[in-house]
Amino acid sequence: MHAGYDYLLSPGRIRRKKLFYAGILFSFVGAIFLIAGCLYYILDYSSETLTEGLTVKGIDATGRNLNKIFKISKGNLQGNGIEIDEIIKLIDPKTKIFGISVMFSHEWTYIKDCLKILKKKFPKSIFIAGGEHVTALPEFSLRDCKEIDYISLGEGEETWADITKNMLKKKSIDKLDGLAYLKNNKFIQTKYRERIKEVDKIPWPDWEVFPVNSYLDNATSFGAGSGRNMPFLASRGCPYECTFCSNPLMYGRRYYIRPIDDVINEIKFYIKKYKITGLQLYDLTAIVKKDWIIEFCKALKKNNINIEWSLPSGTRSEALDLEVIKSLSKANLKYLVYAPESGSEITLKLIKKKIKLYKMEESIRYAVKQGISVRTNLIIGFPHEKRRELYKTMFQQLKFMIMGCEESPTFPFQAYPGTELFDNLLKNKKLKLNDDYFNSLATLSTGKLTPPDISYNEFMGRYELYFYRIIGLMFSYSVSYITRPKRIFRTLKSIFTDRSNSVFEQRIKDNLRKSKIFVSYIKPFILKKILKNV
Repeated sequence: MHAGYDYLLSPGRIRRKKLFYAGILFSFVGAIFLIAGCLYYILDYSSETLTEGLTVKGIDATGRNLNKIFKISKGNLQGNGIEIDEIIKLIDPKTKIFGISVMFSHEWTYIKDCLKILKKKFPKSIFIAGGEHVTALPEFSLRDCKEIDYISLGEGEETWADITKNMLKKKSIDKLDGLAYLKNNKFIQTKYRERIKEVDKIPWPDWEVFPVNSYLDNATSFGAGSGRNMPFLASRGCPYECTFCSNPLMYGRRYYIRPIDDVINEIKFYIKKYKITGLQLYDLTAIVKKDWIIEFCKALKKNNINIEWSLPSGTRSEALDLEVIKSLSKANLKYLVYAPESGSEITLKLIKKKIKLYKMEESIRYAVKQGISVRTNLIIGFPHEKRRELYKTMFQQLKFMIMGCEESPTFPFQAYPGTELFDNLLKNKKLKLNDDYFNSLATLSTGKLTPPDISYNEFMGRYELYFYRIIGLMFSYSVSYITRPKRIFRTLKSIFTDRSNSVFEQRIKDNLRKSKIFVSYIKPFILKKILKNV
């Protein structure tokens, strides 16, 4: 669980916007290390701060104890960091407003339990939730968790700035744009707030609110890591219509990207202040505009920014031609994730994934040849997918590995709120909104190879999908290491360095990091011997 961040005195609008932007960004990153999490922003009022602004406090429960793992009683969840009773001890008794980020639906049941405890401790405080989950299911969330007073819909920077402004003036927030709430048990949703078009006007995240060095020192990473990895966003919005993706609901389909100078200046700031050695662009569609990415790569070289960077979220291949790939390689891109989702043209059409597999294969060959570590993400078991189409995906998985990809995992389809496929399943009564459903979404988040809790496929059950996934993993990794045996030694080497070339290598390090024997005895000894020659 992660819950806000250390301490920040915030006298003005800009600082509040910084906090919320940073929170949304890092809640995404934090989900890699913890499976059940909620981000609390605690706004503390006093007679002193009413004239100056707001005192904003936060508690990052994950960052306070990265090595602690605890079992959550409900569902297939485990937590990372300090637990709710420890968190409560750190909260100022005068706290008036709690901000809760609910980005991922598989966290919902645990967040509800935490909120019940918090509400009992702070019955007079206002609880405001935001994030993808509550944006997708505002009325359900309010009725399912009575402890939530308001929901902030979609982008939250402007909404939270207005909320705090009204609170300071002791004015009602009921008519503010971008809110949902219950009044006399009636669901009310105000006008949806307009998108922030000038994303460069959003201040950089104020990482001083976070125990950011706790993550940097431990080389924590969403994808493959390069030491002190800083999360980063250069754009918002996705212009595509994939039926399984919930992101457009949160940030819209209009694509807005920051000016290159603004991006470069932020990176230079992080290098100077935090001594970062790696940068992870979490943009879902970072390479939509070919001209922008080429100029960005040129700017990195021009400014002598030589840190390794990656695109771990899964991008498309339309703009990834040979010219772009060469530019990325020269600019020190080390890790690139493609998101083909399926090896079947029929399935791709059904899920509105408008890509051409042969073009993506061409792009992947370019990337591998340029020395970039490549991963492809695939999904099996879409609702109307037949076995023949699934077999095509498995064949495509093997093909990717033969081409030189580092890894090409398959994941069973899961119906996430806010997606077209979810809405169809709910409408046709093939899905019920209850705790069992939300817990089922955590199957893939535990990091364990267990059967999915449910299959939404008309032709294949959950154990069959599990079987295909295991077979696919066995064959793909076997091909990877048999055809390129040097990877065996590279994987062993990565355990004792900050550099990893794949998620597989990164997860080995993440687990070892939590091992007391390794941390206390093995790592210090080996590092002294090996790192001198690395």
